[in-house]
Amino acid sequence: MTANQKMKLRKNITGYLYVLPVILGVLFFTLLPVVYAFVNSFFETSLKPFSLSDWGVFVGFKNYYQNFTNGYYRRRFFRSLGVTFSYAGIYIPLSLVLSFMLAVLLNKSVKGIRFFRVLYYLPVLIPAVCSGMLWNRITDPDFGIINAMLENIGLKPLSWFQTAKSSMPSFVFVNMFTIGGSMILWLAQLKNVPVSLYESARLDGANKFRLLISITIPICTPMILYNVIMSIIGVMQTYAQVITLTGGSGAEDSLLFYVFNIYDNRVQSFGYACALSFILFAIIGGLTAIVMKTSKWVYYTEEG
Repeated sequence: MTANQKMKLRKNITGYLYVLPVILGVLFFTLLPVVYAFVNSFFETSLKPFSLSDWGVFVGFKNYYQNFTNGYYRRRFFRSLGVTFSYAGIYIPLSLVLSFMLAVLLNKSVKGIRFFRVLYYLPVLIPAVCSGMLWNRITDPDFGIINAMLENIGLKPLSWFQTAKSSMPSFVFVNMFTIGGSMILWLAQLKNVPVSLYESARLDGANKFRLLISITIPICTPMILYNVIMSIIGVMQTYAQVITLTGGSGAEDSLLFYVFNIYDNRVQSFGYACALSFILFAIIGGLTAIVMKTSKWVYYTEEG
């Protein structure tokens, strides 16, 4: 082996040693738990200490198909899917539109605009559990600050999460304060719109609305696609704020999200909870594939 080959080998070994902690982390904290959960999804077992000799009773695909055959599981399964998809249908379009409008407003070169960008992004930095606990106090029907303010001006206090009818609108409202993450992505995309396109369009007599429809939105379609996919993934995994806001699934299971259904079965029906997790994986994968398959409306620049 020549000196150059030895040096190249030494560099390769050094590089592998640098990435080894990441590889081990992914192996032990991601891949192995996924394999363990997948195997457990074919067994009828409760949550217990790990043991290679005691997996429980093998039931095949029962944990998967009993969502359609068992009355209790079927009711909870479709209820959780309905709540999750209802929330997705409301939150995703609304958050995309509002975050885009906010980004357009903040995409100005005026004094103090950075302050407002930071201000709108700050709620994103608050962990979901902390945010849920905070909103739990703010929306308290008896001691919450919003209801207190409403009563002081002679208005009727809101029921928030106390009734099934008001729970979903309240949950959407609370989560609208986290659109700062999407706003930052929109801002980054808006900065990439060539100024020359706007100047040429203005020379042709285009007004602000025409600039928005004909230039800004088409160039932002890749970001629309990205935000839609990430929103689907995030919404389908909604859990932390629900549990901290309501302590459960809300009034009359009005906030029985899919992930909470998994959590609710984790102890007594661990195998079934694992099966629900892989069903969720399939649902998210399917929705993502549909969005990607129907993304012919996305405009990619020559540079992209």
